[in-house]
Amino acid sequence: MRKTRICKLLNETGEVKVDELSNMFGVSLETIRRDLKLLDKKGLLVRVYGGAISKDTNDIGTSFVKRAKSNVGDKQQLVEMAISQINEHSVIGLDASSSSWLLAQSLPNIECTVVTNSINIINALEKKTNIDIISLGGNYSEKYKSFYGSIARETLDKMSLDVCFISCVGVDFNSGVWDSNEYNHEIKKSLIKISNKVVLIADKSKVNKRSLLKVCDINALDHLITNLNFAEDDVMTLKENNVVVN
Repeated sequence: MRKTRICKLLNETGEVKVDELSNMFGVSLETIRRDLKLLDKKGLLVRVYGGAISKDTNDIGTSFVKRAKSNVGDKQQLVEMAISQINEHSVIGLDASSSSWLLAQSLPNIECTVVTNSINIINALEKKTNIDIISLGGNYSEKYKSFYGSIARETLDKMSLDVCFISCVGVDFNSGVWDSNEYNHEIKKSLIKISNKVVLIADKSKVNKRSLLKVCDINALDHLITNLNFAEDDVMTLKENNVVVN
């Protein structure tokens, strides 16, 4: 009965938290964790840090083509703001997100270096002759149009970037930045580690959402570019974590 009610609640809200379920049902945190683990094994939900999300709202395996068609107007507006963070002669990291692809398309033909694992970004930049392009290489994914794996990560580990631009499946101001698959997750973590400045581009549809894999805490970000109208509590949280917001 308890597991059935958890599934019903999840279908209604899209997300449940272990501590809230524990209080609701009057059982221990460990009991709820076991429930979620069992429901995850049955394919009825996806466990995430601190709770679970509905499979219907999870973005696991979404192809680049599908992502590129989502919220294009919002993303383009945010990309124009992101361009202002780029200086001539900078070394820039771009993940394989559709937001980074739009940024590459809009990037002026200035002298700079772009490091990326994305074929689409390489194609977008190839005629901008002042821009040096460094491709990471590695295992190629047709679905994501990008390179992943140990070769890509090891190449990044040898670099230092002035700034990286990443996107995500979800960002929660308390729990951090989230993504839906290990391929994108691992590259984003590597980009963050080697960058002097980290910029997250996230339209309002991604805010206050979590997914399968945590990329980083909020305090790992230097700049958040979004079109969300913030609640006062969110503004305070970002300010406390030294995140500048556009």
